[in-house]
Amino acid sequence: MKRHLIGFIVLFSAFAIPIFAHAAQIYLDPATGKYPPGVTFAVNIRLNSQGQCINATEVDLSYPANLLKAVGVSDGNSIITLWVNEPTIYSSFGLISFIGGLPGGYCGRVSGDPSLSNQLATIYFTFPTSTAGVPSSTLFQAAHLSFLSSTQAVLNDGLGTLAPLQTASATYTSQPLKGNYVSVNALQEAIQNDTTPPEPFTVGIYHDPSLFNGQWFAVFSTVDKETGIDHYEVAEIPSSQLNTPQNEWPWIRAVSPYLIKNQGLNDIIAVRAIDLAGNIRVEEYTPTTAPVAPEKNWAATILPYLAIIGISGFAIFQLIIHLL
Repeated sequence: MKRHLIGFIVLFSAFAIPIFAHAAQIYLDPATGKYPPGVTFAVNIRLNSQGQCINATEVDLSYPANLLKAVGVSDGNSIITLWVNEPTIYSSFGLISFIGGLPGGYCGRVSGDPSLSNQLATIYFTFPTSTAGVPSSTLFQAAHLSFLSSTQAVLNDGLGTLAPLQTASATYTSQPLKGNYVSVNALQEAIQNDTTPPEPFTVGIYHDPSLFNGQWFAVFSTVDKETGIDHYEVAEIPSSQLNTPQNEWPWIRAVSPYLIKNQGLNDIIAVRAIDLAGNIRVEEYTPTTAPVAPEKNWAATILPYLAIIGISGFAIFQLIIHLL
């Protein structure tokens, strides 16, 4: 199951009701819907900052796995640019979880922006088409989704202050097929329509005495504005192989931070980001590029520590706040 979170529950009494007048909101869009079995539909997780500036959020969304199946998750169009834990589906527990940071803070929709630019992630659901193994009493019942109490947000105040937060549940219902209904797959449509590669990014090379025994490692991260990043691959290319076609390079699936095999830093280190639609963006570090000291790049510093130490919950928020 997902990592244990450090318990941090803020209790509000009746005397605290005025605080919620400007509480940030995390909600699902749409909040209701009726879908025939086999139809894949998209549900967006959104943030309404209510005039506050938010720079980190942790989301834990519960759904009834016996009624509804989560078939995909995307961070495309997300306002989150620093993922501590990327959006993940835990189907056995009916849970979708992620932790992310918004460097500089998200303070709400910009005046004049016609789009609803407050998306955190998109989840794709479907109701099962087969009744095999499904009790008849559960067919066509309403599926209620709700955020757990561990869902929280942090103000962009440099202190790691938890923001007053409201969450909203949602309900989706499976309805019988009527007439000649054509099955719809929102996830497949999004993938077919996505022809844009991930955004350009930089491959940073660093070393720190407290990480990887002081060895050099690579740090990389980018975003994809449509279907979202699926995974990264890394290849270390000796100069003798530079004329080899790029698709023949020794690519291996990797995550950031990546421990460099050739510690002499004589090879080109190529990283390719691949989105859900298979579009690719390749960036490289060349030996002529001077490595950057870790302390001069907060993103390079925080990501390795979080990945290696495995800090979670409120402690992550505190680190993000102090390093942004």
